[in-house]
Amino acid sequence: MANSRGITTLILTLGFTGLISTACERETERTTTTTTTEATPSPTVGMATSPTGAASPYASPAASPVAVTPAEKEFVSNAARGGALEVQLGNLAAQKASSEDVKRFGERMATDHSQLGQKLQQVASNLNLTPDQNLTPAQQNTVKGLEKLSGKAFDREYIRSMIIDHEKDIAEFQRAASQATNPDIKQFVTEALPTLQEHLKMAREIGGKLGVKGQ
Repeated sequence: MANSRGITTLILTLGFTGLISTACERETERTTTTTTTEATPSPTVGMATSPTGAASPYASPAASPVAVTPAEKEFVSNAARGGALEVQLGNLAAQKASSEDVKRFGERMATDHSQLGQKLQQVASNLNLTPDQNLTPAQQNTVKGLEKLSGKAFDREYIRSMIIDHEKDIAEFQRAASQATNPDIKQFVTEALPTLQEHLKMAREIGGKLGVKGQ
């Protein structure tokens, strides 16, 4: 009888121990799962991601483009109009000039200012600008006046006009080179200035041969 009770007690003790062990294992699993879930961060709305797809709170925003000032916008339009005038008058000189020097100079003006105009258009496009290329009333009068002339009178008046225009253009470009803050505009001005200065030098030399006054 005593042995029977001892066996029964042993069986109950082992069973109770097994229940406690199972409960502890389940509790351990729940704790591990909770810890793993908390350790995994949830995606953050608006947070930049690295190339690997991981969220990165240190990603810097894209740099903002340099704004174009009203003065710079006006310069771009003036330069576009001036270039268009030089091309138109250069083509006119290539057709009407009696002097070979003036003809070649006109061809050079049309070619160089067409190239500068293309570069300026690219700059304007990059800056979302639409420069006004319509000639001013004064520029239109210059074209009409030269269209009425021929021979040596045309040669002298055209070269005189080129000297005046390039002196004015160089002054405006030099002012833009020192005052402009937009890097695209500054680069265009810096690259264009030597060409304008060479044009002025050529015009003055031809003007000296033709006896153009007021240089």
